[in-house]
Amino acid sequence: MNPYDPGVPASPESFAGRQALLATVEERLEKAIKWKRSSALLLYGYRGSGKTSALRKIGEVVLKRSPRALTAEIQPRAPLGDSALVGAISEEVQQAARRAPGLSSKVRATMKQISSISIMGTGVSVSGRRGERISNPMTVWRDTLEVLQAVPVIVVMIDDAEFLDTTGLGVLKTLAEMNSPVPIMLVVAGGLELLDRMSKHEYSPILRNFSGAMFDIGTLSSEETGEALAAPLDTVGSATKWTSEAVASVFQLTHGYPYLVQCLAQATFREDAVLRPSDVQAAIPKALSIGASWMEREASDASDEDIRVFVRIANLNQPQFKAAEAVRAGVPTIYLGRLTKRGILRKVSRGKYELRKAPVIAYYHALKRGLTV
Repeated sequence: MNPYDPGVPASPESFAGRQALLATVEERLEKAIKWKRSSALLLYGYRGSGKTSALRKIGEVVLKRSPRALTAEIQPRAPLGDSALVGAISEEVQQAARRAPGLSSKVRATMKQISSISIMGTGVSVSGRRGERISNPMTVWRDTLEVLQAVPVIVVMIDDAEFLDTTGLGVLKTLAEMNSPVPIMLVVAGGLELLDRMSKHEYSPILRNFSGAMFDIGTLSSEETGEALAAPLDTVGSATKWTSEAVASVFQLTHGYPYLVQCLAQATFREDAVLRPSDVQAAIPKALSIGASWMEREASDASDEDIRVFVRIANLNQPQFKAAEAVRAGVPTIYLGRLTKRGILRKVSRGKYELRKAPVIAYYHALKRGLTV
């Protein structure tokens, strides 16, 4: 069985790297349990960088440290406002509580009395514990927290948070600052467009709640790439092994970008084999085919020189950069305007640009075209 699948988030058991993030999670978790202190963390990065995998790893870390903790993961797939978001969070936390071991019968009985929120179209229907009509979903959320105040910590994880509308983003501030009877760890993940919105002046109060706990989920180091290749094999008990040279080859070809690492790993894998650099090289066409459904159409009309320049900019490892930095990396000034027109870059201000397409797109097309940079 091939343990690599770029289309599925890595399991917590096969998660690799992100040590600074996990150390912060442990620290915040300790403060939540010991000092009843709530906190908020923000994860951001390009598509395919492993944000969802990181969220699920955080969930595992929390439950290993505190088995009585509750974790709830929200994944909006359409624009989400305040009422819908609070309703989804309440429902997920209530379901987690019902599944939790060791919950007292009294708490379970009370949980049954707390209604779930039914969202139909744009309306929100809520029934309270005593049967009365409640118009504010936040009341249900506060009711839920009151019932669960014996829980050591509740971790609310919101993935793809760029789908939150203005009111939904406002809820993040409310959750982070509310006086809760049970400590809440709020973990929010999204693309760079989320960071763009939250960096605007009107959203700066929201962003301040994540001060000191913002993590760019980017590429893996060479060592982390080796971990990402080895961990799935250990998870399924495979006898396949990667030589250190093969790991180095994967890292060189993918620049440690998690999605492309998985594509190349899936293409290279053979059961009970010792995988060497020659195997990695031979698997490149298959790896490109695996990733084509997403990356083929991205920058497909770019010239070879466009892609070479794209790679140089991607190698800066900076979502935003100054034109002078790009020029020092070998990027002709004229190509900054050219890539901006193609939607690969965005001009932020005079002499400052932002990389809008994921770096993995550059690496994919460079591999496919056999380009050297």
